[in-house]
Amino acid sequence: MKRFHIDRTETSPEVDLDLDQGLMEFIGRSLPQNSEQFYNRVYNWLDEYLRAPQRETTVNMRLDYLDTSSSKHLYNIFQKLDAVTERGQQVQVNWHYETGDEEMAETGKDYQSFFSLNFNFIEVKELF
Repeated sequence: MKRFHIDRTETSPEVDLDLDQGLMEFIGRSLPQNSEQFYNRVYNWLDEYLRAPQRETTVNMRLDYLDTSSSKHLYNIFQKLDAVTERGQQVQVNWHYETGDEEMAETGKDYQSFFSLNFNFIEVKELF
């Protein structure tokens, strides 16, 4: 499964994952009905990717809202990616947040404090 895509809905983000490019993108809002079921698909792809990751992995986060359950899943994703940095690969997280949305900016900074991933904070007028 080199590429993986989930369409965005009112309650779940668009997810694009590309093995060859080492690219992960999350766009929208994350409060899916069944977060375990939703994120298990992402975990399956990520586990496959982490067997032979690219030298550099880029994660683009363009979320305007995430619920508590989704926060835990993002933590788990970042934790899996953090293990890659211990093997010498680079992980770049581009954390986009809308102008004035200090809560989402702080959420990204909280994740940054837990992991040795490279975080880049990007303030934008509109996320999507």
